[in-house]
Formats: sequence, structure tokens, C-alpha cells
Amino acid sequence: MVHWNILLALALATGVAPPARAVEPAGVIRWHGQGEQIYDCRKSATGYAWVLARPDAILSDAGGRVRAHHGAGPRWTAADGSSITGRTITTIPAPRADAIPWLVLQADAPGGQGTLDGVTYVLRTETVGGVAPATGCDRDHEGALARVPYEATYSFLRPTDGAIALPTPGSLAEQPPPAGR
Repeated sequence: MVHWNILLALALATGVAPPARAVEPAGVIRWHGQGEQIYDCRKSATGYAWVLARPDAILSDAGGRVRAHHGAGPRWTAADGSSITGRTITTIPAPRADAIPWLVLQADAPGGQGTLDGVTYVLRTETVGGVAPATGCDRDHEGALARVPYEATYSFLRPTDGAIALPTPGSLAEQPPPAGR
């Protein structure tokens, strides 16, 4: 079920997917990710399919400085050693048909003190590319990997001293979408 309250709160709090700015609002860290979505060709009940194995991307700030790595888990590890793992709570189709979906993830499994300490949600927006190949996965290619280039904006959200009113994990119950959606 879609977490409509979370989406609404995050959209209002951060202005989902605005262009990266030199100064972000308090409680928001926004980095540009560039790398690959890595898919594995696997046998399924209906044949063979490309299945996401892991992302592999470098995240940079608006000045181009490398700030983090994004890898399997999904996990984000900042240059200062702090890290978080995310759990997808909502998937939003990307505006571009050739792009991976936008995501809202709840952060958990924090590691280390630093930049990512206190992050409660991660948004993946403004995606370009990264979609699994449409062909090439069959019995002869089982176990093969496909590396598909992608880019995305990652926004890391943390509650602050009232500057942004963000939901805390578990504070919002799953609710149906508003009428007409």
C-alpha cells in the first residue's frame, strides 16, 4: 500500500526534486548520483529475467565533490564513514519512460557518526536511465550481468529543530490514497 501521508509530507517539506542548490534547506542533503544499475540474468517461474543485483554509484555535491558511494543493500556510505541502509516504502513511476522509478526509502541500520547520522528518509528522484535491458537474458546467458548507466538525485532527510517538519519512522500509518487518485 502506498504511504500517501509520507509522500505528501516529504513533497511539502523538500519540494520534491527541485534542482540542486548551493545551499539546501536545513535537514536536507541533496547529492547527484551517477553510476550503474547492475542486473543479473536469472531463471524465473515464467522464463528468464533481468533482476536488479545492486547499484554502484558515486554521489557528488553541487560543487562536484565526491560525498558518498551507493551500493548493495541499498546502502549509502559517506566519505566520512557514516552510512545508512534504506528500505523502499514507496515507488513512483519516473516521468521518463526510459528511467528507473523514483523512490521513497526509510533509512535504518545507521553506521558511524557523521554526515548521514540522523537521516530518516532518502528520496531518489530525477532519474535518467538505469532500466533493465529488454532482451539478452535467456538460458544461454543465465548468471550474466548487465551494467546499465544511470543518474539520479538523492535527497537525505533528517528532522531538525523545527526548520523542516519531517515524519519520523513509524509515525505515519499506511492510509489509502485521497479520493480521485
